[in-house]
Amino acid sequence: MTAAAETAPSSGRELVLTRIIDAPREKVFRAWTDPGLLKQWFAPLPYTTPVAELDVRPGGGNLIVMRDPQGNDMPNRGVYLEVVENERLVITDAYSKA
Repeated sequence: MTAAAETAPSSGRELVLTRIIDAPREKVFRAWTDPGLLKQWFAPLPYTTPVAELDVRPGGGNLIVMRDPQGNDMPNRGVYLEVVENERLVITDAYSKA
């Protein structure tokens, strides 16, 4: 699959990450929106993802917790700003602890 990524210039503190993934859109969208699937891949090994609470709708929130090998949790909260099934997810992202 070959596609050109298009991004508009941004200002302020906006960070835009774009990845081209050679996989069906439906599977990629599901990997980001199905809590069971997200837990399988989200954290880099040896970290785990014991918690993935996702309310996937504009204005809905999420809580994703990564756990390090020592058992320390790193909670991460976000809000879904835009959800277009199999097309686009726009999500805020911030760690809840220092």
